[in-house]
Amino acid sequence: METLIINKRRELPRIKRIMWDSVTILLWLGFIYLWKPVFHVFYRIITSEVPADEISDWIFENIHSVTFENAIYTLIATPVVLFVLSRLNRHQTSSEHLMYESSDYANYFHINDTELQQCVNSQLVTVYHDAHGHIIRLSNQIEK
Repeated sequence: METLIINKRRELPRIKRIMWDSVTILLWLGFIYLWKPVFHVFYRIITSEVPADEISDWIFENIHSVTFENAIYTLIATPVVLFVLSRLNRHQTSSEHLMYESSDYANYFHINDTELQQCVNSQLVTVYHDAHGHIIRLSNQIEK
C-alpha cells in the first residue's frame, strides 16, 4: 500500500525535497498573482487622496476579472497538474517495507497464535493485561 510521507520529509531524497519545495513556491506565487489586481486596487485606494465617488468610478474602470479563456485553462490545468503530481513515484521509507505476520505478533506478545487469529477475525476482542501492562490473554467471547 502506498502512503504519502507527510511528517517524514527528511527521509525524502534531496532532489525530491527541492522539487516539491519549488512546486510549492510556484503554486503560491501563482495564487498571489491571481490576487494582483485586488492588491493593486487596494494600494491605489490607500495612497489616493481623491474623493470616494471618483475612487469608485476608477475601481469599476480598472479592475478586470479573469478572462473566460484563462478560467478554462485554469479549470483544466489544475486537476491535470494535481493528478500528475499524485502519480509521481514516491519514495518509500524502510518502515513501509516491513510487514509482520500474526505469528510474529503472537511470538512477541507470548500468546497463542490460533487465539490471536480468532480475535483478528472477530468483531469484539477483550485484551487482558498483567500489572506491568503486558498482554496475558485475548478473548473474543462476551464474558459475564
